[in-house]
Amino acid sequence: MPKNLIIVVLLFFSSFIFAQKGTLLTETMKSEILKRDMSHTVYLPPSYNQSNRTYPVLYLLHGMTDDHTSWVLKGDAGDVTDEAIAAGKISELIIIMPDGLFDAFYINNYDKSIMWEDYFHKEFIPAIEKKYRIATNKKFRSIAGLSMGGYGSTYHALKYKDKFSSCYAMSAAYIELEPLKKGEEPPAGGFENVYLKLWGPRDTSGLHVNYKKHSIYEMVKAMPEFKTTMFGAPAFPRLTIDCGDDDFLIKQNTNLFHLMREKKIPFEFLVRDGEHNWPYWRHSLGLALAYIGEGLRNN
Repeated sequence: MPKNLIIVVLLFFSSFIFAQKGTLLTETMKSEILKRDMSHTVYLPPSYNQSNRTYPVLYLLHGMTDDHTSWVLKGDAGDVTDEAIAAGKISELIIIMPDGLFDAFYINNYDKSIMWEDYFHKEFIPAIEKKYRIATNKKFRSIAGLSMGGYGSTYHALKYKDKFSSCYAMSAAYIELEPLKKGEEPPAGGFENVYLKLWGPRDTSGLHVNYKKHSIYEMVKAMPEFKTTMFGAPAFPRLTIDCGDDDFLIKQNTNLFHLMREKKIPFEFLVRDGEHNWPYWRHSLGLALAYIGEGLRNN
C-alpha cells in the first residue's frame, strides 16, 4: 500500500475513533427546594450533537464524601461508557451524575434542612429531561450508584417504581441498625451524628424516628409477595445488587439478598472478588451498562 494511502487510512480511523467519544459537561442549576446552587455532570453520547433523536437516561449516584465529578474523575465513567457503546453492550444513552451532597443519602432528612429527595423528583429530573433530548417513558430511565449511591439508587427504584425500569446497586450501604436495649445509651459521635441528621432522635422503640421509613429492609418487608402484572411485567424495576466478597458491606447486601428471596422478588445478586474501592466500581459500571442495555433491548 502506498505510504500516502496508509497515512490517509490511519487519519480516517483516528477521526472515526475520536468521533465515537461522548461529551462530558459540568453544569449548575439553582434549587429553590435546597436553597442553593447544585452542580451535576452530564455525559452526552457520541451522536448527540449530530442528531435529533431522543436517548435513554441513566442517573448515576456517587458515594459518601464524593461529589458529582467523582464518577468521571475516579471512575472513568466517560471512557467506560464509550467502550460499552462501541462494543454494542448498550445503545447510546445520556448519563446524569447529580451531586448527592456529603452525607445526605439521597433522601429528605429529619429536620428538613436537606430535602434531596424532593429536589431530585420535583426539580432536578424535570429540568434535566426538559433540557436534554431524553425519552421520558419509564422504560428508558434507569438508576445506579455506589455505596451511599447504591443505597440511594435502590431506595428511589423501590419507592418510585413507576419512574425507573432498571436499578444497579454497587457495594450498597444498606444501613441495618438494631434498636437500643432499654436503658442503653446511643453511641456518641461517629455515624450516630449522621443518623441523627438523617432520621432524627431515637424514640421508645430504640430506633431513630424516621429510620424504618427509609430502611431498604423495612421497605422490602412491607412489600406484598411478588406477583407479575396482567401483562407479565414486573411490578417494579429490574434490580441487580453487586458487592465484593471483601467489602465491609457484604453482610448488609447478603441480608437483603435473603429477605428479597423470601418475598420471591426477582433480582440478581452478584458477588465478585473485590473490595469497597474504585477498581471494583469501574468494573461494576461496565457490568451495569451491559445490564441496562439488556433491559432496553428486551423492553
